Amino acid sequence: MEKTIARLIFFILIAAAVLTAQGLEAADKEDPQRAEILRKVRVLLKDGDTFEAIEFLNSLGKPETVAERYSDLVRDLYWKERAVPELVTIARAGIQYCLTKAQEIEAEDAELAKELRSAAKTNAYNLASFTWPGWDHEGIVINQAELAAGLDAAKVNLRLARELEKGPLRVSMAYWVLGAQYMAAGKHSEALEAFVLSKEQAHASLDSLYELLASGYVGVAKIAGVTNRAEGERELEEAIESLKKFRTDDAQFCIDQLRTAVKVFGGDTE
Repeated sequence: MEKTIARLIFFILIAAAVLTAQGLEAADKEDPQRAEILRKVRVLLKDGDTFEAIEFLNSLGKPETVAERYSDLVRDLYWKERAVPELVTIARAGIQYCLTKAQEIEAEDAELAKELRSAAKTNAYNLASFTWPGWDHEGIVINQAELAAGLDAAKVNLRLARELEKGPLRVSMAYWVLGAQYMAAGKHSEALEAFVLSKEQAHASLDSLYELLASGYVGVAKIAGVTNRAEGERELEEAIESLKKFRTDDAQFCIDQLRTAVKVFGGDTE
């Protein structure tokens, strides 16, 4: 069950096909305050100042409610607004809010503190994912400052995955997004190491699909690093051919993403 839930969360977090505009609109109909919060924060960020927007978010209720609002807002700023600078500001504020509140209440409510740290981890993963140019999403341009924020968030996500004992699949996901950010930063040896660790953790989780995805990214990292390009191309192709045998939508998503990533970072390969 844990493996199934973790895989589902992974594909919800990163697949453009999952978080469609229709899905976000449906969420707004169920929770009209969500759309109003997005509108108000955009106004505050434009006409007021960053800290006014953060003060507003921090005033929205109990810590767990505020944490949820931050998480919703980060996703909406990306999928609805394509507003990367704003989502970086909000995601970092949300991470800090959750970690600070968790420290404040740990002695009196350890369970809620853990929940808030988990929410910080989610925001960190989203921030790292949404500032990665390897998705090649239309209308998204990532600058150097945003890349730096994404790499920092990937490190936070990995640390929290370990501290919260999220299990090997979540740790594998954390190594994957760290490797992705290292690759975007041109740190190819660090990227390769992270993807290898992602593959090892996926193997430990007994998730063969995610292990193959990580194997493909090992190949992409070698291609991007140039020195091991031929070996990387072979490993990437082997991963893609193995993924094809699943004949599932999840496997096809993995194949498409690997092909997109190699175009972004290493040139097109057949």
